[in-house]
Amino acid sequence: MAVEEDRTTLEAVGRLMLELAETRGKMKTIKDDLKDIAEQNEEYRNLQEELKEVSEKRATAKKLLEADKDYQVVNSELEELKFKYKDLQEIMSHHLVTYFSETNETQLTTPDGETLQVVVSAKLGKEVAN
Repeated sequence: MAVEEDRTTLEAVGRLMLELAETRGKMKTIKDDLKDIAEQNEEYRNLQEELKEVSEKRATAKKLLEADKDYQVVNSELEELKFKYKDLQEIMSHHLVTYFSETNETQLTTPDGETLQVVVSAKLGKEVAN
């Protein structure tokens, strides 16, 4: 029975992969159509040009900021904290998956007494070389 369920699940995954690819293609076509329509609008084109000019000024200002020593120190500290935060999130994810697989519970109570939902999700990654 488990083999039948596995095959059925894999067939469903295969069908969904095809439907996802088809839907992604349709979305791209519609996005391209919307872009074409927007670019035909004179007001939109004018605003796009203004945004381009402001973006260039912002890039220049950012380069000046990045040359500032105080900015570099604070920015470096922020980057370290971002890395630490991402690392902690990955560790938390691992522990939550372990908690779920051991208990099959979708809620947990924190040491502070707060009850939180455990969200377990999965997605397909990049193709693995064989």
